[in-house]
Amino acid sequence: MANAQSIILHQYERSPFSEKIRLALRMKNLAWAAVDIPPIMPKPDVMPLTGGYRRTPVMQIGADVFCDTSIMLLELEKRFQLPALNLPGHEGLARMVGAWTDGKWFQTSVGVIFGGIGDQMPKEFIEDRTKMSGRAFDVDAMKAAAPIMRDQWRSQLLWIEERLAGGRLAGTGDWLVGTKPGLVDVHVHMNPWFVEKNIPDFLEECFEAAPLTRDWYARLKEFKGQAPEEISGADAVEIAHKAAPRLKPASTAGDLRDFQPGDRVAIAPDDYGKDWVEGDLVIANAERVIIARQDERADNLHIHFPRVGYVLRRA
Repeated sequence: MANAQSIILHQYERSPFSEKIRLALRMKNLAWAAVDIPPIMPKPDVMPLTGGYRRTPVMQIGADVFCDTSIMLLELEKRFQLPALNLPGHEGLARMVGAWTDGKWFQTSVGVIFGGIGDQMPKEFIEDRTKMSGRAFDVDAMKAAAPIMRDQWRSQLLWIEERLAGGRLAGTGDWLVGTKPGLVDVHVHMNPWFVEKNIPDFLEECFEAAPLTRDWYARLKEFKGQAPEEISGADAVEIAHKAAPRLKPASTAGDLRDFQPGDRVAIAPDDYGKDWVEGDLVIANAERVIIARQDERADNLHIHFPRVGYVLRRA
């Protein structure tokens, strides 16, 4: 039964960023609970926890809420150290690779997928993504650019093939870094999975020039892990209400800005989904920002964001 110590993932099945965290949970063989949320707004049982952050997924442990997969992976490694995914050789490199897979390669995946099936998307989905991105979700433009995006997507996949071939030649293993899969593999897996879910024939076409990558991807898919407990969004909010955030000493020591603990601040992504979340600053450092906020349903919360990719300002 899910409780204040449980990992709760607010997600939906076809979300590529949710799959990134699901893969990490499978590889670490952790117990977790799943809350299926809508892929578009409104999200009435997510907003009380995040204060307005609308991206998917959101991870919750009691009254601590984690926004963005980069901070989720970091927290999973800190709280559940074995089996480790931040293996020797992955340190630092995983975050660099994650910036590429979540940025340039993901945007290419979006162009490839919606250039191919965008005209099948419901009007509500297109309107939601237009609001989320701040610009028109132009299916016709994506369709026109699809051939270019497909070329670029395959070229990026072949970087993976080159890395795997290099590792095999050097005798250092059949994973992206060394003899065991780790965080770099978790980050890279997301975009092939996203393409396979939507246009599998294109992925198979790309794999024809990347047999090592096909094999690597198949081996990652073999991780089973524990089946999640299914709970409702209302149950997750109630768990937060009955819990308390994990105690952390408030600190902005070493931060490059003049923020102080207790300052009223707002934070939002710097690329898309720019919904500002307001609260009282608890921690600001090079790794993360934690703000405290209160909600009528969820009560006292600590909301965690990565520092990279987010804008922090005074409210």
